[in-house]
Amino acid sequence: MKDNKHPTQKLLKLIKKNGIKCLLPQNLTDEILHRMIREADAIDNNTTEETPSSALLIAILHLESKSIMKKNMEIKIEPEKLMEYFSLYVTSVRIEEKRRKKEIFITEESLPTIANIFDKNRTMDIAGID
Repeated sequence: MKDNKHPTQKLLKLIKKNGIKCLLPQNLTDEILHRMIREADAIDNNTTEETPSSALLIAILHLESKSIMKKNMEIKIEPEKLMEYFSLYVTSVRIEEKRRKKEIFITEESLPTIANIFDKNRTMDIAGID
């Protein structure tokens, strides 16, 4: 049976079921990770009309609030801070894609956490794989 739900509906269902930890790049399903990569590419190529960045935005808002968002819940975030979070999250998603493709190795301690995913001073131990 084919699942016809929109990717954002699937993501919201996943968050409700598993909590916001599922939004850390290393915990994303392959489907959601690839969706986010397409959204990041659309942002980079200025083609967000074709591929809106809704999954990225949903993830960022949940991780910023550190809780599952409820209907009519309000989050206040400065536009500059939101753009910074987009950049940090997209970087983490792109690194995760390379990790899954076995292009790089990242120590477990270097994987992002809910507490540090938006820390622009976070350091990572990454090694290329020959």
